[in-house]
Amino acid sequence: MIAKGPEKHQPTILVVEDDEATRDVMTRILVSEGYLVLSAATAHDALGLVRTPLSPIDVVLLDVHLPDVSGIDLCARLKESNPKLPIVVCSGEAEPEEIGELVKLGIHRYFRKPLAMDELLAAVEASLP
Repeated sequence: MIAKGPEKHQPTILVVEDDEATRDVMTRILVSEGYLVLSAATAHDALGLVRTPLSPIDVVLLDVHLPDVSGIDLCARLKESNPKLPIVVCSGEAEPEEIGELVKLGIHRYFRKPLAMDELLAAVEASLP
């Protein structure tokens, strides 16, 4: 759990996941641990949040298959604008070639769905700057 206090930065996590139930579970888990969470169902929504964030985004949790743009394309755009932005990819159906492309783009971690709470939290904590 994140230590709270006036001098502590509350990390902001952007969850990009098109499945509403999965997005809600991830959000609830992260909020319960003290993170500020922004969520998006599409790449377009995610890019809007990145451009005008309520808080600087510390980590992105990214699904590979999104309805409007592939997670690979979104990852490339995010890394183009902020090469140091930690991106954790979570997908239940990613092909090895897709994972290879994401690794080349510099993702921090990859894990498969269904996700375990401890795995999600460990991935986020390990990716925080």
